[in-house]
Amino acid sequence: MSLVSICNVFPVPSRMNMDGVGVDLSEVSLRFVRIGQKMKGYDLLDYGEYPIPEGTISLGKIQKPEVLRDILFRLKKEHNIKFVHSSLPESLAYLAEMDIPSVKNSDMHESIELQLEEHIPISINEAAFDYHIVDVNKRRPGVTSLVVSAAQSEVVQSYYDVFSSAGISLLSLETDSTALSRAVIPEGSMETTMILDLGRVKTGVYIMSHGFLSFVSDIDIGGKDITATLVKEVNLTVEDAKDLYKKMEQNEKPEKEAYEAVLSVFSDLKEEVNRHFVFWHTHKDPNGQKKEKIGRIVLCGSGATLFGLQEYLSAAMKTPIDTANVWENLFSFEENVPKISFHDSLLFSTAIGLAMYSKNN
Repeated sequence: MSLVSICNVFPVPSRMNMDGVGVDLSEVSLRFVRIGQKMKGYDLLDYGEYPIPEGTISLGKIQKPEVLRDILFRLKKEHNIKFVHSSLPESLAYLAEMDIPSVKNSDMHESIELQLEEHIPISINEAAFDYHIVDVNKRRPGVTSLVVSAAQSEVVQSYYDVFSSAGISLLSLETDSTALSRAVIPEGSMETTMILDLGRVKTGVYIMSHGFLSFVSDIDIGGKDITATLVKEVNLTVEDAKDLYKKMEQNEKPEKEAYEAVLSVFSDLKEEVNRHFVFWHTHKDPNGQKKEKIGRIVLCGSGATLFGLQEYLSAAMKTPIDTANVWENLFSFEENVPKISFHDSLLFSTAIGLAMYSKNN
């Protein structure tokens, strides 16, 4: 079964799939977005969030399918959702660059299978994978360069089964990074861009180059570290620290003592981001070629609007840094103003990218 093309195995009549619905699953929440087409561009029709009890999903794997099924059933009942595109946690997927002999499209899948085990730690008999063609015969005659994403078939099946048990058809399954990049990188952009997905638990680091996702990693620094620092260094209670963090997410300036404490976390984050930045620029691709220089950095996620963060990273990295506009591939603000705050739209970046799957395929 393909990692993303479940809809090819279980086709759905187009008249039944007018809107795109993206479901972003994590260990703590389910976020969904419904996007519909209008006269000019697209529109946000519905969105929302459901908490997921601790232990339901652990390390990306569904541990309590009956609990997740009940949440999905509520989603279906309360929002009349029957067909979705869902996320697969990054920790369960592998990304690899691969060169294969140039073959007909009908033989591509088999050709990849012959090399797959050399690039990912999954047996071919246990792997579900999908691929994107980066280059055909241009760098080297007779060679096709690919980016391949793969996951264990049983994991893919477990996600399909839990949606099915709730009466929802799973049309595609994609990694967070793939969906996120679809929402925050302008369509057709060939620029090499680093995406920082700043969450409460960790920060995802993704690099898009020539229109394809080429690098995926994460940093174990997130909002949790800022609140912990405020508790330890400023002697705030846990609740007060969380409240202050939420205010900082709304770009509100904290008191001097609190901000100086937060700067230590910013510094740690900067060091880790720079480490990935340097790694990209000092390691060559499989053909021995230098990789394209990162032209800009895009921030998304709950921490993207933290007071002072963008300015701090801009000064330290000496690279242009922007906060993502998750709507730029759907509509302009001159034509449409979505009924969601700018900050909240960044929380739903992955769900928006998932909902855009039907638009782009």
